[in-house]
Amino acid sequence: MFKVIIADDEKIVRIAMRNIIDWESHGFNIVGLAQDGSEVLNILNENGADLIITDLKMKGLNGIELIDKLKEENFRGKILVLSNHGEYELVREAMKKGADDYLLKITLRPKELEDIIDKFRESLEERKEEEEKEAQFKNEFDKTKKLAEISLLKEYLKDDISYEELLDEFPKINFLDDNCEYYTGACIYIDNYKKIYEEKIKDKNKLSITIENIIKEEFSVNGVKIVPINNHKYIFISKMDFNSLKIKTINIQNLIMLYLNIKVSAVLIKRIKSVKGLKESFKKVEEILSLKFYGKENFLIISEEFLGFGDAIKLRKEVTDAILENIELGEISANKELIKEFARRCSNMNVKPSALINYVNFMCELIENHEYVQDDLNCIKELKGKILKSDNIEELINNSTLLIDYINQRYIKSKELSYKKEVNEIIKFIEKNIDKRITLVMVANAVNLNESYLSRIFKNETGKNLMYFINEVKMKKAKELLKQQDTLVKEVANSIGMTDQFYFNRVFKKFYGVSPSKFKKDYSSKVLS
Repeated sequence: MFKVIIADDEKIVRIAMRNIIDWESHGFNIVGLAQDGSEVLNILNENGADLIITDLKMKGLNGIELIDKLKEENFRGKILVLSNHGEYELVREAMKKGADDYLLKITLRPKELEDIIDKFRESLEERKEEEEKEAQFKNEFDKTKKLAEISLLKEYLKDDISYEELLDEFPKINFLDDNCEYYTGACIYIDNYKKIYEEKIKDKNKLSITIENIIKEEFSVNGVKIVPINNHKYIFISKMDFNSLKIKTINIQNLIMLYLNIKVSAVLIKRIKSVKGLKESFKKVEEILSLKFYGKENFLIISEEFLGFGDAIKLRKEVTDAILENIELGEISANKELIKEFARRCSNMNVKPSALINYVNFMCELIENHEYVQDDLNCIKELKGKILKSDNIEELINNSTLLIDYINQRYIKSKELSYKKEVNEIIKFIEKNIDKRITLVMVANAVNLNESYLSRIFKNETGKNLMYFINEVKMKKAKELLKQQDTLVKEVANSIGMTDQFYFNRVFKKFYGVSPSKFKKDYSSKVLS
């Protein structure tokens, strides 16, 4: 139970606040009622408190003065102020000084108070959990010099403290042995840790302890320091030779898989000559681990032998040009496959994930910045935000697909709005029956128009001959199908209602300048290159 003190100079308000809700059912226990701020401080000193509810205007020490006193005493709990109409300046001052929320007494309803204290309880529980963790860690820190070293090194590697600040502590803890010529090191990383936490293991701390114990058991010798960076990443530094460290690391990977059925990846460091050198090595390790973005699992990489990230600048230009071409043709949806294939090829080239995300974001902006999207900017912004926050290649592809689909929908809608109803019906009929042989008579019957009027109205609205448009839709579909590796040219022709393959070849070449088989071959070569 969290402790509550209620302060108001009106007895009826104090009684009302005590009885307005069932405090205990919300995790709170009232430990005192006070007439002013001074009484609050006395109760606080005797019983402690996690939540103080105070009126702003009270005889004696008022609410504003009480907040100042609480601030001086480093009160870490929550403060809820009660006010009357017209006390807006006091409320504003209280919020500036550190109050967490406020309620108007005259309009106060039980549900309103319950919502606020439930929110406070969640925050207090989180703080309590954090404080318990901090207290536990502090106790362990005070018990052993070893944990002090690890904590300090962890802060340094995570850039929480500078090298100079670290040096201030080194004379006391002597982390590295000056007599040791060099250290070896490794970093292990739990693969797909988010999915594991969601589906497999809910208790992160328990998992962390188990993994640390496995590492300690394998390194049951002096001179090995284990630094848990977080619940899914661990560094160990050793005086042992590199080959021995490599064997131990592989054993750890196998043991974690055996006991926990969890895959882990590892990056090895051959030589660490100084604390500064360790920081530099760790940065490189972090870069190598970023390759997990591409779904790479259970790998073992030697940091010094890593050849670096691939360069996709030339590829990006090719894909960007293709995207611009699709935009000009109005084939917005076709860019989904282009970006998907681009991401796959970047994965094969080990392109730096952050660079890939920026490339894809740039490509999507090219599409977005075209004239097709003029409204719903908040939705666009949200979808772009998801692209930039993608945790892996599948998320990146899915998020870019969502954005392009949305832009395409807006484009189609804008086109529909510019056409007459009859023309939209014609287009929908053609798209729905793309797998059939479509004749002018079929379209006319479907939309209840005579052939002559149908042809004239379609030409006037779209600027295109109807039969040309039918072939254009079919060829666009064929082009996308031909990009798929497992499709045959004959199958593609049949799927768009062209059973005569020679006719299909002739029409396709008329639109794209090459035969279907040549297009498929050229596209496959580009994908594999």
